[in-house]
Amino acid sequence: MRFLRTVVPLLLVVGCSGTTTVAVETTAPAGEQPGAVVVRYVSCGGMTCEGGDSMSVTADGRAGSLRDGELVVVPLPAAELRDLRAGLVESLAGREGTLDRTGGATDQPFAVVTVVDSGGRTHETRLEGTPTAEDALVVAATERLSKLTARIRATGTPDVTAPVTVTMYEDPSTRPIRQATWPEGITTPIEAASGGNFGTETYRGDEAKALRTALGKAGENVTVTAGGKTLIARWEAVLP
Repeated sequence: MRFLRTVVPLLLVVGCSGTTTVAVETTAPAGEQPGAVVVRYVSCGGMTCEGGDSMSVTADGRAGSLRDGELVVVPLPAAELRDLRAGLVESLAGREGTLDRTGGATDQPFAVVTVVDSGGRTHETRLEGTPTAEDALVVAATERLSKLTARIRATGTPDVTAPVTVTMYEDPSTRPIRQATWPEGITTPIEAASGGNFGTETYRGDEAKALRTALGKAGENVTVTAGGKTLIARWEAVLP
């Protein structure tokens, strides 16, 4: 298999004096877009995915997850990524689709593993409820990805160029961190939703950069004025 070489710049902390930029070489198989997601993992409780695990890996080896609402990334060497993809394909073989182990019960935890093989075929398994002995390989896959997620969150570098999703709503009971000014020239989520008191919108590039600056840290509730109303706004990075 031929591979295309990609150089990914990352910010790394150096002592206490600040940061420096280094280049990490990764590779994407020929024919695959470097930013295409080739591995995805989601693990959720029965009622909500809040606090659950989620991560993705792109074809050029960027393994990402959210930490406190910010996208953090770890570069995977090409050999590690090939091994990960091949191992996941093997674990999911013959076990694709939904494995329902709920016994009819509702509010059960679930995990979803998705991997694109070297030929471009997508394999996906959703495991619901308590696994059985025959699910051992799928469980091993989820455990492997859970460990990788923990590694990303522990050691990952923030990607401050990632797209952001902004949620804006009206809620007098929410205590905001501070007052913020919505950047001029950027459509608010409320306007994008054609009015009302709730909206959510994803922004990229310069708009995302401006919103990060204006709204502060990810996950913070701030007040902004939009359409003559005082509303709550907060943002979170988008996982690829």
